[in-house]
Amino acid sequence: MSKSIYFARQPILDVNSKTYAYELLYRSPTNKDNASFVDNHSATAQVLVNTLNFTHLEDIVGEAFAFINIDEQMLMDEVISSIPKEKFVLELLEDITITEVVIDRIRSLKEQGYRFALDDADCTKEYFINFQQIFQYIDILKLDIQLLEAEQVKKFLPLFKKFNLILLAEKVETQEEFDTYKKLGCELFQGFFFAKPDIIENRELDPKQLQIIKLIRMLQDSAPINDICQAFEQNAALTIQLLRFINSASFSFKTSIKSIRQAVMLLGPSQLKSWLLLTSYATSKSPKGIENPLLHLAQTRSNMMQVLCKVVCKEQSKANLERAAFIGLLSLIEALLNVPMEDILNELNVDDEIIHILMEKEGTMGEIFKLVCAVEQFETQTIEAILNSLSLTRAQLAEAIQTSYEITENFSHYSKKEEL
Repeated sequence: MSKSIYFARQPILDVNSKTYAYELLYRSPTNKDNASFVDNHSATAQVLVNTLNFTHLEDIVGEAFAFINIDEQMLMDEVISSIPKEKFVLELLEDITITEVVIDRIRSLKEQGYRFALDDADCTKEYFINFQQIFQYIDILKLDIQLLEAEQVKKFLPLFKKFNLILLAEKVETQEEFDTYKKLGCELFQGFFFAKPDIIENRELDPKQLQIIKLIRMLQDSAPINDICQAFEQNAALTIQLLRFINSASFSFKTSIKSIRQAVMLLGPSQLKSWLLLTSYATSKSPKGIENPLLHLAQTRSNMMQVLCKVVCKEQSKANLERAAFIGLLSLIEALLNVPMEDILNELNVDDEIIHILMEKEGTMGEIFKLVCAVEQFETQTIEAILNSLSLTRAQLAEAIQTSYEITENFSHYSKKEEL
């Protein structure tokens, strides 16, 4: 990734919470040393060049589509022809002026097989007067639900249906918003509603989750290995998954691992705890064959925490890196179990320092955690402030982001193959 630009990806989900696409978001710096990248057009072009030429797109978005913002200048640029139409959706920004030249360009690209999304629809008459001329070429209409009410959308449903527009509700932050716009006919959703649960006090946990929590608690308490093996033996499905995992291509053991005792000894308590949490994310609330977006988000957080820790933290011990990865995984356990964060961390007997980092985001590790969360939401001012406080460069952040996405997609591929 270019030293001049950092980027992030935000998931776009379908009605089954399966990842349909990622929107690739970017920022160009404003300092004098990188003045050539101060405008959106140049930044978009540079992101495309780096994504297509210096990385494998599949390492960033996997099997999903990639949405990329396109302004009027980029729309008319010949660089568009280098964008693979099989993988990209061109997201037209709301400030594009619709002229005959623009209409002809969109029509031509559509005939070549490109997909288009139209950004930030606010369901006002002014918006539709401006953009209705290109509706016949648009595949996906993005509804900014923070700028409108559900009743406004209802008025325009006949128009949406007339043009066969796929409706995407963006900036969805709660389960209620997801349910509301799903009923209105939205087929795609963007936002982190899946990571913001409706907390239920004293909720009864699924028996499978309780078994995993019991195992994590035992590992936290340094239980004897015989007790840990016995707990695994009481859960045949989990035992099979663990043996599949440790015998996968991720490990290069000369002989296959055939016992739980071998697996536990080889992985060690830290890696085993992380694996148990990831298994929870992979299987939670998801019908077979539907990936849980929490798995992607948790794995990405964990990867990015570890990569950034290597750069920032003076202590480069294996234990410190494993702690960083574990913090990333634990950070979504509230969404996983729908119970208050502090309650479940205490139940798992997580040490006070990790609880403090997760709850207060203080100290160096807390700053790294804040940075990871800011990248997810693409809060650029917060990102810049934390980069300064941690003495990180944009190039280091860009490399950490790219590395974490690549590891996540590789893990996702393994997860599907092994049917975790």
